[in-house]
Amino acid sequence: MFCQSCGRAIAETASVCPNCGAPVKGMAMSNVAPSNAAQRVSGAWYLLPLFFGIIGGIIAWAVNKDKDPKRARNLLIFGLLWTFIPIIIGIAVFLYTVPTQAPRP
Repeated sequence: MFCQSCGRAIAETASVCPNCGAPVKGMAMSNVAPSNAAQRVSGAWYLLPLFFGIIGGIIAWAVNKDKDPKRARNLLIFGLLWTFIPIIIGIAVFLYTVPTQAPRP
């Protein structure tokens, strides 16, 4: 049986978890080991889209989509935004600063 607080294996007759001290009585105990499906993904993955834009975002998404789908989606969105927002700003600045010629009479 496994402790619901820390996930360590404990004896069937234990009244408290020997590892974390959590009381066992009244707790719903699990006979299945806790799943590691919700593994924490490193924040360093944000560096990939930061330096490589959309390509980095796609790579970071592909690597992390099974471990943490929400963060993988955020990495992809960050890569897209980090690529296209500067392009849009550049076009706007160019259009704003290009001198317009008045038609000659």
